[in-house]
Amino acid sequence: MKLVLKFTMLIFVVLFSMACAVNSETNPPLHTSSDYYNFIQPSFNQYVAESEQWLSRNRVFLSDDKDRELAMNMPFEKAPRDKAEKAILLVHGLGDSPFSFADVSRSLVQQGFHVQALLLPGHGSDPQHMMLSSYQDWQRIVDHYATLLKGEYAEVWLGGYSTGANLVTLHALAEQDISGLLLFSPGFQSKALFLEKFTPAVAAIWPYGWQSNEVNLAKYTSAPVQGAVNYSKSAKLVREALKVKQVSIPTLIVISEHDSVVDASAIESLFSSRFTHSNSRLIWYGETQFSESNIMSQSMQIPGLKISSGSHMSTLFAPCNHYYRIAGSKKMCNNGLTSSERAFCENSEDVWFSAWGYSEKNKIHARLTWNPHYAEMSRQIAKIVKTPNSSLLAQRTSSEDK
Repeated sequence: MKLVLKFTMLIFVVLFSMACAVNSETNPPLHTSSDYYNFIQPSFNQYVAESEQWLSRNRVFLSDDKDRELAMNMPFEKAPRDKAEKAILLVHGLGDSPFSFADVSRSLVQQGFHVQALLLPGHGSDPQHMMLSSYQDWQRIVDHYATLLKGEYAEVWLGGYSTGANLVTLHALAEQDISGLLLFSPGFQSKALFLEKFTPAVAAIWPYGWQSNEVNLAKYTSAPVQGAVNYSKSAKLVREALKVKQVSIPTLIVISEHDSVVDASAIESLFSSRFTHSNSRLIWYGETQFSESNIMSQSMQIPGLKISSGSHMSTLFAPCNHYYRIAGSKKMCNNGLTSSERAFCENSEDVWFSAWGYSEKNKIHARLTWNPHYAEMSRQIAKIVKTPNSSLLAQRTSSEDK
């Protein structure tokens, strides 16, 4: 038995090493590959135009309304009526799309931001395109367009959801010239931390990962393992960076206690120990109460709305979102349910809402896809962004004068 176990572990070690070597050494930058399009452009407008051409030709459309699908998956740019004095770059998560920021971007524009939202390589078209990407491709596109924004605006913020939160945090820690961060369900540490290290090995022997019919216009349902490899790399790097560096700029973290994807308690611990700016805040959607004045806890047990818990994705969307709202066109019943429970979920109005996999006796839960506390979250964002990192702005202004 011991011999079999040792042999199995040896296979995993070899596959892990092979997968890492292939990923880091032999793959050329994706934006230079003939298999994909050049997403590193000299301006954001050119990047949007190139992305539109690629998606128009290569997206596997799920409906007859192609214009709607393109709009939900395209990178986008929004500006306030008056000239913006500050800008923010928004980065979505694994398997998602810029539609993740459909509501947050609107709120930020109202608060005076010039907003840009990226489409990470491999997303928005076909889940199999994820297999072409690497962590380096994702970090490269974030670094490139963040740098372009810093050439235009003295005050530049970064915002990210899940994996996107890892990427923008890594940029902020490396460059030290970002004014602040907005992080939604940040993927600093998954609930399957032990399994993260084995994702390259799994990708080597099971590259196509979970295959499913695509049913969501704004995110992938299938999950090629390469995407998990890229996420795991970003999570490992951000944890390593936070061991030796502190985040000394204003930061808002929004997390759900029952998040099924990331370890909410680990995120809270990192916030309390490594995010040191006096204006940083954490919004905790759950029942645990905290003594720290910079942590706001809001209950997600709301019987009047049939909500039992917050989910990984519910931090992002307003109750009025046209796709994910409570009476919207998308009800997510792929929530760890049996086939009979799913049928009930899809056909009944007597459905509750929660994180993935949450259960209570005599209740059927769909995924919660919107934030009942969105208005308060927006107010907290406004409070944080109205107190910029003045020393950083002075440093930038001095450098520009030189």
